[in-house]
Amino acid sequence: MSQTPQQQPSDNSPNSFSSSSSSFSNPFLAPFLWLFAVIYTYILLFSPPNQLVPGFPVWAIQPDTITEVLNESLNFFFVLPLLNTLGVDAMQSPMVPPVSEAIFNLAEAWIFMFLPLLLSDPRSHHLPRVFIWSCAMFLTNVFLIPYMAMRVKNPATKNIDHITARPPIWLSWSFGWISLTVGITAIVWGFIGRPEWGDLGMRLDYLIDQLTSNRVTIAFTVDLLLFWLFQSVLLGDILLSKNPLKWVRFIPFFGLAFWLISRQHE
Repeated sequence: MSQTPQQQPSDNSPNSFSSSSSSFSNPFLAPFLWLFAVIYTYILLFSPPNQLVPGFPVWAIQPDTITEVLNESLNFFFVLPLLNTLGVDAMQSPMVPPVSEAIFNLAEAWIFMFLPLLLSDPRSHHLPRVFIWSCAMFLTNVFLIPYMAMRVKNPATKNIDHITARPPIWLSWSFGWISLTVGITAIVWGFIGRPEWGDLGMRLDYLIDQLTSNRVTIAFTVDLLLFWLFQSVLLGDILLSKNPLKWVRFIPFFGLAFWLISRQHE
């Protein structure tokens, strides 16, 4: 009696992970990421004033920089400006240049979505994902780059349903919609928010000036680029090779939001 050949798991099997995970077998990748974390932290936080990058380090931070960061934090996710617009004046929104507000809130909305992303990462088991994400909400890639280094040595979880291993759909859906709303608001705000700050040309001039003189703005801009890279890598390991949504990982910010929101249809 002939035996029926055992069927091999297909690429879209629940126990099959993206082939992009194999790219992390490179023994030099983890040391490189740790070195990159050190370089990133030193250049943006500790390098002497106006040496490698413009602006001042944390050990020589200026009062106006502290005020800028505090005011942007008070306008987190545009909650205070929205409340003031609705007539709730118990606390006034600080006056912050809209371009700076936009960059800050776009970065915060993006890292906000990383919680369900990290919880879905097949290489994240035994890593303090919630702790890393909580710290990254304040210091972004100071903690996210080390996470990317640690996960390299973490083998992808095997023999489990990759969908049931993910966080609840309601978590992904809510984080996706909140971040998408804040992100779109931030982009629009950067162009037309606070009309007293001038037209588009004046805002572009302000942005260029900040990118050549303000270390906080430079740091947030670098963070946005790294979020794009890390989003592409993490979603590449989460989504199966034949998943029709695999291409969204390359779309900065909006690709991650779309994936989180689309999970309700799984």
